[in-house]
Amino acid sequence: MCSSDLVTSAGVLANGEEHHAGATLAALAISGPGVRARSFAFDPTDGPPEAWSRPLIRSRLRPASPPRAIAVFADPFSSGSAALPEVFAGAAPPGTPLVGGLLTGGSQPGTNVMVTEDRVLNGGVVGFVLEGAIDATQIVAHSGRSVGPPMVVTDVSGGTVRGLSGRPAAERLDEVVAQLPPADRERLAGRPLIGIAADAMQPVHGRGDFLLRPVATVDRVGGGLLVPGGVPRGATIRFQVVDGDTEREDLAMALDLANLDERPVRGLLAASSIGRGPTLLGESGHDAARIQARLGEIPALGFVTAAEIAPIRNRPYLAGLGLSALALRSPHA
Repeated sequence: MCSSDLVTSAGVLANGEEHHAGATLAALAISGPGVRARSFAFDPTDGPPEAWSRPLIRSRLRPASPPRAIAVFADPFSSGSAALPEVFAGAAPPGTPLVGGLLTGGSQPGTNVMVTEDRVLNGGVVGFVLEGAIDATQIVAHSGRSVGPPMVVTDVSGGTVRGLSGRPAAERLDEVVAQLPPADRERLAGRPLIGIAADAMQPVHGRGDFLLRPVATVDRVGGGLLVPGGVPRGATIRFQVVDGDTEREDLAMALDLANLDERPVRGLLAASSIGRGPTLLGESGHDAARIQARLGEIPALGFVTAAEIAPIRNRPYLAGLGLSALALRSPHA
């Protein structure tokens, strides 16, 4: 069974190369005995992901057998909801790998292009389901390094965090910034980030346990931090810094874990945050080159996202600032 999907992106990864500027076309063919692929689409008339019922999603996915993986490509202006990965995970068996994210090809509503089979959409979601004789395992390089102590969100108003552990949130940010080494101080002051613990009850949090969100505005008068999407009262947070060394270390660890499976990787499908690339990593093609060096010269395709779908504490989220990929293998060595 064949399917085809085409989406716009601000950049692509193709085998060992990356293209972050200029017109580029990249494609990946997935085939093999017993492998089945099926495309699906949701257009803007279906409403936002929060409105999709499980029966609606399954009617579009049309699974003939338990899915081995689901790829999701969403227009951020019409379907860029934090609920997006959750609703797909809820319609598939637990543990089904998800990959994809929010498109970056268009800068305003109606400018992204998504092609699936014989349909062309400028909004909504397209993707495909893989079934049959194929295994997909997740490779995730989370970004962000925690700084400062864990804090509890004690006061919120809409999307503004007003209190952290009983004190004005902006004051807490200033305290953490003041205690950092100069390089980290500059990073956090220039690009404030909050990491929301996926499991607030977990006694110790490490890399990959936080959902990163940018601080859009620091209100020095009111003492609040405006965080797009909001942060719930009672959440545990830590401030985060992102730097090239952390990104490189996380990807190296993720690829080492992938190599614990001795079956050869036959192909790779990746979604990489628009926050990565040469500006952060200091070189063009870093991720593509490291993937090829560690997994072999495999067919690989990736696209740049506004936010990538990645698991955090075994639940899929729109994460941002990292890289999330599926390594495709035969079920048997």
